[in-house]
Formats: sequence, C-alpha cells, structure tokens
Amino acid sequence: MAGYAGTIGRLVDLLGRAAVLTDPAELDLHAWDALSHGRIHPAHPIVPVHPLCVCIPADTDEVQAVVRLANEVRVPLVPYGGGSGLMGAAASLTPGIVVDLRRMDAILEIDADSLTARVQAGAVLETVDAALRGSGLMLGHDPWTLPVATVGGTVSTDSLGYRGGKYDSMGRQVLGLEAVLPQGELCRTPAVSKRSTGLDLKHLFIGGEGCFGILTELTLRVFPVPETRSLHALRFDSFAAGFEAVCDLTRAGCRPILLDYGDETEDPDGPSILYLGFEGNAHLAAAEESVALDACLRRGAGELAGERAGRFWRERHSTARRFAANRSERRNRGRDGVHQDWVHVALPASQVLTFRREAIALAAARGVRFRESGLWTGPELFSLRLAKEGGDRARAELGDAVGALLERVHAYGGSVEYCHGVGVKLAPFMAREHGPSLELMRSLKRFLDPNGIMNPGKLGL
Repeated sequence: MAGYAGTIGRLVDLLGRAAVLTDPAELDLHAWDALSHGRIHPAHPIVPVHPLCVCIPADTDEVQAVVRLANEVRVPLVPYGGGSGLMGAAASLTPGIVVDLRRMDAILEIDADSLTARVQAGAVLETVDAALRGSGLMLGHDPWTLPVATVGGTVSTDSLGYRGGKYDSMGRQVLGLEAVLPQGELCRTPAVSKRSTGLDLKHLFIGGEGCFGILTELTLRVFPVPETRSLHALRFDSFAAGFEAVCDLTRAGCRPILLDYGDETEDPDGPSILYLGFEGNAHLAAAEESVALDACLRRGAGELAGERAGRFWRERHSTARRFAANRSERRNRGRDGVHQDWVHVALPASQVLTFRREAIALAAARGVRFRESGLWTGPELFSLRLAKEGGDRARAELGDAVGALLERVHAYGGSVEYCHGVGVKLAPFMAREHGPSLELMRSLKRFLDPNGIMNPGKLGL
C-alpha cells in the first residue's frame, strides 16, 4: 500500500489535489459501467474492484503525464467516459487508475462550411449536438445514451444510434483523431474524408475500447439540421412480412433516419411494429418516404393512427436519463431474481429469419422465455431479448442459452455484436469471431503496450 500511496501522491503533484479522487463513493461509481448483474454468468463472474484513484486530467498533456507514470510504476489504466457501456469495458478488474475524461469536454471548433466539429473526447453527445444547433448543424450519432455518453466512449465501441440507417455508426463519422498511446506518445491522424497514404491509424482506436490508447480529441463529420422529418408506425401481421418490407426498402436505396422494427407482443408468431422515419432535404426525404411506404404497403402493412411514432421518437432517450439519475439501479438489475439479456448480432440478411426461428426453438427447449426480437437500422442487424426468473441456476441457464446462440452466429457468417462493443462480457467469443487474426491483434497490443497497462482484460486481448 505504501507504493500505491506514493503513486497517488505523484499524481496529485502532476494534476492537483482536486483532480485525483480517492473518496470511496467515487471509487465505487468508477469501478463499473452499465453492465448489469443479471447479464453475468455465475460460472464466469466479473468482479469489479475499487480503483486506487480516479484522475480527471484537464488536457492531453496531463493524460500523457498520467500514462507515463502508470508505465513507470506498472499500474493499470482504465479510460472512463459516461459509464453507460453495457459490456464492462470500463470495469476495473484489478486496482489501477481510472482516467475520467469529464473535464476534457470542450467543443474546440465548428466548421459549418466543411461540416465538421473538433471536440475533446469527454464531451457529452447531447452537449455537442446542442452547440451544433446554433450553427444549423447536428450530430449524426443519436444513441439511446445521448444525454450520458461521451464522444470518446462511443467512438471506442463504434456505437450505433437511431439515425444509423442514414448517417452510419459513430466510427464512420470520425474524420481524424488524437490519442495518447500506451507508453505516452501522441498519435494524430489527418481529419480528411479520404486518403490513400497507407494505413489509416484512426481505426486502431475506433472500436478499440481504450486498449490501444486513450482518445483525447476527435474531428467529426456533422450534418445540416434537416428541413423536414416524417415519422410512421406500421403494423405487420407477422415478423417475416415486416422483415421482407425492410429488405425491399433497403434494396430500393432508402436510408431512413429511424428504422426500429420488432415484435409487438411476446408471441413470436404475432404482429410486429415498424417505426420508420425520414429527414433531410424536403424533396429527397419525401421521395424516400414514398418509396418506403409503398414497399411496406405491398407487404401488408397498416399504419397506426395517433401519436405513436412521435411518442417513440420523443422518448427514445428516456432510459438514459433514468440511468443518469440512478446508476446503481442498472448495475444491480437481476439481483431480484428477474434476469434478462440482450443479443445484438450482425448477420447476412438472408440468414436472419432462419436464425430467429432457431433462437425461438432454442429458448423454448431450454426453458428460457423469449421476450422480443427485432431489427435496428437495417435488415442485417438483428436483436433479441431473453429472460428467466430464479436464482443463480436460472441466471446460468439464461447465460448458457445466450452463449449457445452467439456460438451459432459464426456458423451463419455473422458477428456477435453490432452496437455495444465487447468489454469483458463478450471477450470469450473473440477467438471464434476473429480466428487467427486475434493473435495479430494481441501482437499489436503487446508491441504498443509492453507493460500491459492499458485497459487490461478487455476485447479478449
């Protein structure tokens, strides 16, 4: 402990007393993210520990100083953004230093002509979006965590949001970035939309979950505030009918800002609801809307009356606001014996209905409750929710069912996650996901991070 106390003292010398937190409540808050108890298999426990301290650097120079000290004393580092990740990527697995980027939240530049914004990694998405609105611009990334998540955190998991069908994932909106590498060096990449000058090193950090460095600054592609927006709620008699409609409108080239499709009830053979929206230039949005609605009507859709679509759009961030008000509630979900887990997989569109049927049969055979299934932003991104009530045995049976489904994903040529990253929860699936390429990733990690300090235990590395 004397060595740890010395390290904390040196951090205070570097950053100032106010920027080095050791209060037990702060350590507990920063030991974990939004991965809930009920989603952890009891045979493979994930046990967070209190970090030694939480550092809150003010700028890139201070991040570099912390990283260099951590290398010197061989203490792990865990980058921390909004703490809303669902896979344990920000969990402290061994005592170390949490690097909280909350003070690095400046919006450094908005270039309305180039449609870009340069921001620090700790900026909250909702704050950035509000600042852009003053210039007639907006973020293209719109996840459920918009009021909580940071720019750096969403890039680190290559997060997907409601507007992903039109604007793509967060990683695709990154033009350039700055990151502190695991030994304290600085990496900067040009903020251009296309170049042909070797490897584009920004992809080392997009989806890298802080294992290859700490993001400090990003230049993002941003978009004009739309002239118009239209929203629809459509009911299909079966999941298959709506799925075919989504495939039809995708083949027609439609890029909706909202495509959220799923079962209306827990009956997998019952009706399904599609929330569909278009925005942008009035003429272009109207043309896409017309093509998409025609595709849905041909598949037997009926439009729901009233404000259902509008209410869905207005309330899409309400879960994040509840999380921000009570972070421990999500962490402790499942301790009451009600266990739920979500699967978000990417599959060839031609395999989605087959995989869904297999998932329904597997859940029934294992005594696990099938709660819902659906698509997000397009036909290839399929999600489902399973549940089981009881003690640790029920939690294990739910975990086994989820594991069996994820193992099947690779047989269909898919990926076990399209939205939330890997963290520690999905780390056991990385060898199957990447095959021999995982060792290449590990070799790169060892080269850049020979002391193994940068977010250890994540990404299966």
